[in-house]
Amino acid sequence: MLMLTTQRLAMLALDIDLAILQAESRTTFFNALAVTHEPIWPPAPFETEAFEWARKNLSHDPDGQGWYGWALLANGGERAPPRLIGIAALIGRPDEEGDVELAFGLQPEFRGQGFGGEAVRALSQWGLANGAKRVIAHLDAEDVNAAHTLAKSGFADTFEAPYPGVARWARQAAA
Repeated sequence: MLMLTTQRLAMLALDIDLAILQAESRTTFFNALAVTHEPIWPPAPFETEAFEWARKNLSHDPDGQGWYGWALLANGGERAPPRLIGIAALIGRPDEEGDVELAFGLQPEFRGQGFGGEAVRALSQWGLANGAKRVIAHLDAEDVNAAHTLAKSGFADTFEAPYPGVARWARQAAA
């Protein structure tokens, strides 16, 4: 089992078994993680199609744990199970140039509390330590909160807008 921890998060990389559960049954997935069942799932920007994408990719790349999805868990309190507060993904293995894209989504009640920054820092560090040369994040060009989180996490605006209204930020591997 591949797990990363930060000050307040445990991030569990999906393996093929968890990816299948995530794609097929939200209840079984929550039970397998021993977390509180979330009434609204998945958090934006993810959609349920992303779960099938993770399952498909891990079935073709069983050694790709860490490149296709992460469950973000936070302590639920002294007498409560952990909370599945979000999900994240490095969107596959790095491409020919060494680029990999990072995406994450948090449950609304956990936004604005620093969890996104913890996840971004840990996952970008993991990606760079495991072969990526650059981790890329796309965001709404007017989303100052996301831009602030990325800047605090070592990312910089590339000024390479892939689409109108979308900004591309990147974190480079250390030279």
